Amino acid sequence: MKTTKTTILLLLCGLMTIGLVSCNKFLDVKPEDRFLSDDVFKDETSVNNALNGIYLNLAKPGLYGGRLTMSTVDVMAQYYNPVATWKQTADYNYKDAPLQEIYSSIWRSAYVAILNTNSFLTKIDKSEGVLADARKDLLKGEAYGLRAFVHFDLLRLFGPVYTTDADKKSIPYFTVPTEKIQPLLTARAIIDSVLVDLDRAEKLLQNDPVRTAGVVAVSGADPLSDFVKLRNRRLNYYAVVGIKARVLLYKGDKVGALAAAVKVIDEAGKWFPWTVGGLTLPGIQNPDRSFSSEVIFGVQNYELYNQQRTLFAAVADATNILAPVSERLAEVFENNENDYRLRINWVSGAASGKAYKTFFKYEDVVSKTLLFRNLQPLLRLSELYYIAAECTADPNAAVKYVNEVRKNRGLAELSAGVVLRDVLQKEYRKEFWGEGQLFYYYKRNAVASIPGGVKDVNVPMTALKYVVPLPLSETQNR
Repeated sequence: MKTTKTTILLLLCGLMTIGLVSCNKFLDVKPEDRFLSDDVFKDETSVNNALNGIYLNLAKPGLYGGRLTMSTVDVMAQYYNPVATWKQTADYNYKDAPLQEIYSSIWRSAYVAILNTNSFLTKIDKSEGVLADARKDLLKGEAYGLRAFVHFDLLRLFGPVYTTDADKKSIPYFTVPTEKIQPLLTARAIIDSVLVDLDRAEKLLQNDPVRTAGVVAVSGADPLSDFVKLRNRRLNYYAVVGIKARVLLYKGDKVGALAAAVKVIDEAGKWFPWTVGGLTLPGIQNPDRSFSSEVIFGVQNYELYNQQRTLFAAVADATNILAPVSERLAEVFENNENDYRLRINWVSGAASGKAYKTFFKYEDVVSKTLLFRNLQPLLRLSELYYIAAECTADPNAAVKYVNEVRKNRGLAELSAGVVLRDVLQKEYRKEFWGEGQLFYYYKRNAVASIPGGVKDVNVPMTALKYVVPLPLSETQNR
């Protein structure tokens, strides 16, 4: 664990502080050349900046600003034609040295975020008279939620197939900022630890302003007040409950997952409304392609549009571009050109010599002041409807949950009696393109064969393909 241990030792010196800039770029902050020490917690602004730095690191391309959303994990879900650059990833060739480095980088970056979070929690607990108790609870709740969120995704990527191997060793769970090697816990133990942190976060976030005001734009008048706005850019109360639904379903606790999902649906729906169909019409100015009003949690990704150009732009080299073959794209969307997600997020690549449509979801808009710019979705309302559908014992209620999403995507309602598992797999494929959720759906359900990135090709799946091996730096030094 030499590499990871070195990273942790550096982190023990502290966490980089962050300085706020203008109100119209509230989250666009730059690291300063210093580390977090006890005196950094001398005032509320410094505490806020420290937590902001954790979110910014999560939003980098090596984590949720790329690898864990729109590129590596989605390639593993076979969304794309596996061109040369991405072939080893699509083939799950975990022995390939460059691919090993990619996963090692994900591992290191994720544990940096966790150690930063633990450092933040340790120091905020020691701070006295700096924040009001209510504000301290809010920030601590976010931090506990973040710690659970990142650990859970590490488990989903590097851990065993839970339905068959929950008692296999998986990953370590860090709860303190320490350089000491932590034991590899079973997947079941990791899930239990995640849920402990989520319960703690939910309790601390009971008075989250998102519950009474929803997502509020910053004003610039008061930086301290502005910090607790834009709640969909933070692990807010509804995000914590929604992630809990995701985790409980992964665990197999459908009763608990249903209760959590319904809680979010019932309480948060008014604050996170469905996107109006008219806003997805091709050719409209400043389209909100990510359906941001429905995003319960996301991060501010300042590399979003660079990632779009690098990964998906029609002008990209044919050996690098991430794009599905035409027949596969049509099959995913069931040849329905009126699906809001298809008509707004896919454009012809013919002008650049591409005989297929290219992904356009993360293209920038003309107006640079719109609130949804740079938002990288990590949890959206529709997923809670899918979880509720999967977990309810009432088949009619299940179809109603799915139909609510379909209605708000421009699709006809399904009739009673459909095979729910088949329906949900189709809906996940449509809904989460560029958001990194489909591969985890397949893994959670131990799907034996998944549609490949090429027409009429299905990819047989095994535990060896679903489980990314731990980095050598982690295993060789134990």
